[in-house]
Amino acid sequence: MKKRPRKEIIILFVIRVCLWIVALAATIYWMYYSVKLHRMGIFAPEEYSPLLRPVLYTGLGIAFVAICISFALHALSVRLKKQDELMNGEKSKVN
Repeated sequence: MKKRPRKEIIILFVIRVCLWIVALAATIYWMYYSVKLHRMGIFAPEEYSPLLRPVLYTGLGIAFVAICISFALHALSVRLKKQDELMNGEKSKVN
């Protein structure tokens, strides 16, 4: 008989999916901004770099932090699953 996952694990999974969407959106935005600069006719590195750099660093920073938090939440959900299995295993031994 398959046991349903705990509510906390499902909530952590939903939060992780949202974090990955935030990371993807941040990455897509700095790529869009790069294309926007090229469409405006800005190709020279001395013009292009100062305009893109803040957007690029912010987008990559947001994506990196979101992914790191997601991995930490994954580790927490794995720990909760193992803890739940141990508690259920002890209960079945008692019965």
